[in-house]
Amino acid sequence: MAKSPLAKNSKVIKHIRNSKNVIPIAFHIPYRDCRSRIVTDFDISHLLHLSANVKYDRIEKRVPYLMRFCKNAKLNVQQGKSVNTVTALYEILRGYIVFCDYAKVDPFSEEGYLKFAGNDGELRHRIKMYHPSKKLWERCNGDELGIKETTASGIVSGLRNILDWCGLSASSWAILHRGFTGNQSPFRGYSEQEEKLLVSRLSNLFFTIAPQLIAVKKQNLRLPDKLLLSIDMDGHLEVISIKTSLETQSHGHNKKQTSVKPSAAFNLVMGAAYHLMCFFTSLNDSDIQGLAHPIIIHTNERDKSLQVVKVTSSKVRANREVDALLTNESFDINKHNGVEFIKTLETLSKLYGNSDEGSELIYNLNNKGEPSKYFNLKELNKHLSVQLNLLSPNRASTLPWFIELFYSYRNEQAIKINKKTNELGRVIVSKEHHKQTKSRTLIGATNSAYCILSCYTDLPLKGILLPLSYSDKDSEGNINVSFEYRNGDSHFFTVPAAAITIIQDIELFATELADMQCTKSHERLLLKRGGKNADPRDWDGISLITSAQMNTWSIEPNEYFISLVSSRWREMTSNQVYTDNGKGSVQSILQNLLSTIDKHYANGDPSLNKIIISQAIQVMEQLSEDITFEDAKREVLAKLGITMLAHDEWKKKQEKEKVSTNPNGIYCNGQQNTEGKNTQSETNNAMGLKLPCIEYDMCYKCQAAKAVDEVQSIYKLLSFIDVLKNALDYYPDAKGEVHEKISAFELILDAASEDVYEGAMVLFNKNGRHPRVTMDHAILALYR
Repeated sequence: MAKSPLAKNSKVIKHIRNSKNVIPIAFHIPYRDCRSRIVTDFDISHLLHLSANVKYDRIEKRVPYLMRFCKNAKLNVQQGKSVNTVTALYEILRGYIVFCDYAKVDPFSEEGYLKFAGNDGELRHRIKMYHPSKKLWERCNGDELGIKETTASGIVSGLRNILDWCGLSASSWAILHRGFTGNQSPFRGYSEQEEKLLVSRLSNLFFTIAPQLIAVKKQNLRLPDKLLLSIDMDGHLEVISIKTSLETQSHGHNKKQTSVKPSAAFNLVMGAAYHLMCFFTSLNDSDIQGLAHPIIIHTNERDKSLQVVKVTSSKVRANREVDALLTNESFDINKHNGVEFIKTLETLSKLYGNSDEGSELIYNLNNKGEPSKYFNLKELNKHLSVQLNLLSPNRASTLPWFIELFYSYRNEQAIKINKKTNELGRVIVSKEHHKQTKSRTLIGATNSAYCILSCYTDLPLKGILLPLSYSDKDSEGNINVSFEYRNGDSHFFTVPAAAITIIQDIELFATELADMQCTKSHERLLLKRGGKNADPRDWDGISLITSAQMNTWSIEPNEYFISLVSSRWREMTSNQVYTDNGKGSVQSILQNLLSTIDKHYANGDPSLNKIIISQAIQVMEQLSEDITFEDAKREVLAKLGITMLAHDEWKKKQEKEKVSTNPNGIYCNGQQNTEGKNTQSETNNAMGLKLPCIEYDMCYKCQAAKAVDEVQSIYKLLSFIDVLKNALDYYPDAKGEVHEKISAFELILDAASEDVYEGAMVLFNKNGRHPRVTMDHAILALYR
């Protein structure tokens, strides 16, 4: 038989692949790095591999799930949802896959989900390991840090969303395990002391350096290498110099050879501008970073001297715009220079960037002098804290750690603490002691000695001469430590008698170094820079330590330096402006719904105290020979449009509610008032009696249920919530409504002021549950 002409010159059929007809599967999602403002396409194909590591085997059955995830991630962003949400979901997915691979379960299955989120799953373990009272440096090597229950709640909610995107019915798996609750810890607003320090020094930096940068650009002058700034240090002026150069030592892995130097003068000014904008507007972080040109200044038609600036940003998640007003009119919270601030910022922003509509108002410059796509607030905050010496009023809590570090360095040992993530995705502590060179131990001992001394005084520590002198112990058990600066000024600070040993050991350490100086005629300094044989010299700036030192020692924000967070500015402002009949003003400033304000912003003693003081001052202003105290109160009531002064209302509430609480610690008038079925009426009808309500598990539905702001009452309520949670462990088949009851009671608990809540927690931790609250108290809640 004749052969086919197709096989004339070949015994094997040759397969030809046309690469133009092959469409590769792309596993990309919209992604935004926390330091960047640019949305990128991020490749998540590594999640196809075991432990999300491309070095290990690829698991093909994950392909359809991850394809669906990518498709839904893109679709959600196209529909206007936040890219940050997709980024957060990716991080949850990656951690979940790593855990499941280590536990040898399929992550895209009910078994994998329950292994991670179930009643005896991984998240429950991490919650049990969470002990917030212990600082990182107080822990031992290998200790697990754990997570808050509210964090776990967010993770499992996100995980179900992820698995739904992947095509699984994960939402239906929620009923297979107990829910995650827990109270979300609110941000603590800045105290008056912190506010004064932050606003004065940030304003000083901005209004001193920004005009100089503007003048240089407008007049086409050469920018000096350094710009000078004076800082008031407890009555002493400290002059510091801020370098202007944008050049960096390296560019990391940036292919374009661009990088940002956060300590450069322009970038520090923009960091200060960010926080001052938080102070003036109380907008969220994303809103402030989203502020853009143009900025419009309005002049009042009747009063030409009154100017108002309206800044607008977009709130992506709520799909609406938010705005804030800045004015040159004096506010109660002293924000009268808001217009001056925004004018200066706008000019600076235009001169060094551009004024196109939609261009960013607040940005950093890279080493080429161009606006950077990165705004690394974390790095800016570190440099602002050090340059302006923004010390926390609570920094004394770090003294034990600084003292341990000092003695460790004196023994030529260094303690290295890090957080590490193990194979299961758990965050653990790595704490190691290792030998250190003599030069490094010298620097470490000097730095830790500086921090110890700075915890006892706000006075500058630069230029203090040896020796120190000590007073006798006074009647309160304190000792004055006196010293002299090189300029001849003399001062002292006070320490407890128990701390005198560490002060003397620091002096001994400094004396040993001074004795080694090459030239004996040089000044003998308590703290100096330079080697042990070198002549003494001072450091640049106010603070001896560098911006990275707190990270090296694993000291968290707000332990030594004040934490710079937009949420703390918002909380502070809300406390300053909130009044019982003035929620609208809080809503206007915070751009939140009233329900959010009630839950997160209107529940603290500081705000009530400010209201009482404000109203008291207004009453005092009305007093005169012709106007009595009661008449003055009535004048203020009419002026404010309220029925009762805050102090009187608080006093009446205290007197009434202390004697009108039920065993849960909740206000109760004995009359059940619930929507729908009234169970107490049903009981009374059955018995033919009119009894007061004793169905205390139903308080969560009762309209009269309110937390009583008193320690014993909150102690009872905490105890009842605890027995409900404990009962669920003993009765796993209990109805899901119990979770609703727990959440409702916790919401009522939010109304307690902070000091009352803390006082109740002290009793709860010391004595356990309140003696009037037992497990029997909760049984009715399980099977009603």
